[in-house]
Amino acid sequence: MKANLRLTWVKIHTYFACFFLPITLLYVATGVLYLFDIKGSHSAEYEYSISLPEGWPKDEEMARKYVLPVIQQHNHGKLPPDFYLEDEWIGWFGYKQEIFLDPTQDIENAKLQVNKHDLWHQLLLIHKGHAGIFFWIMAIMLGTSLVLSMLTGLVLAMSIPKLRTASLWVTLFGMTTLAVAFITGY
Repeated sequence: MKANLRLTWVKIHTYFACFFLPITLLYVATGVLYLFDIKGSHSAEYEYSISLPEGWPKDEEMARKYVLPVIQQHNHGKLPPDFYLEDEWIGWFGYKQEIFLDPTQDIENAKLQVNKHDLWHQLLLIHKGHAGIFFWIMAIMLGTSLVLSMLTGLVLAMSIPKLRTASLWVTLFGMTTLAVAFITGY
């Protein structure tokens, strides 16, 4: 490989690595913490009783009508982006907080629960894709960058005659290890 072409590959490898290093560290750290069952928790929990004059909400719009005045009155910000309508509860989920509407024995009342996430839990939820479109796009870009970084590293290693054979064998060993682990279930 010519020196100018090799330098171009080195630059691509370097710029991707430098740009994505911060989010890579975030994903690695939160992934490792999650493996050790360190998930974070709630930094604050709030509970309110609310009236349901029209009965249990059937959709998000009806639920918003009940919930928005309460969370605005108590300065809990806006509703998180992810909405869930389940048989036994209704909720909005985001990386900063989660808001749930739970039924009570009285069909005209419900319990509204607001849970603020602590920093560790927020970081974990970024890792799991619950932090909005920006982090979702960055995660896809990070994945693409890691693939490109690995490929450019392989191209650079294969372009150096002294590293070519060893690089090929190590790559094959990595692929074999992954295949064996997948097949055997380890």
